[in-house]
Amino acid sequence: MRTVIYFQGGTVADFAIPDDRFDAVVANLPWERRYAEDDLKMAQGALDAFLRAGTGAAGPQEVAAAAFLWNFFNTNPDPDRVIEGDIIVVDLAGDGETIEYASTADVPLKPAD
Repeated sequence: MRTVIYFQGGTVADFAIPDDRFDAVVANLPWERRYAEDDLKMAQGALDAFLRAGTGAAGPQEVAAAAFLWNFFNTNPDPDRVIEGDIIVVDLAGDGETIEYASTADVPLKPAD
């Protein structure tokens, strides 16, 4: 199981990616698009839109977007783009303008009370 956590101006969502779903997404990703910045922005935008809608559980589109993000950073051939392990997407202002990506291992997360 892999996870992408999205923090958007005070709203947080966890996107759990089952191993079989991750494998299916990656197997169907064309090589030339695995590390495309435009596709990274589209995947981030899909998760952003889901949080803004504020409805229900994540569906197949959101899980696929999270799988793309996880794969993009964990297997990127550019060492400056590699983030190991589960990913946190941070949009502090909540406006989608400034997005940061980090490993969940590098961000001290406090458990819910």
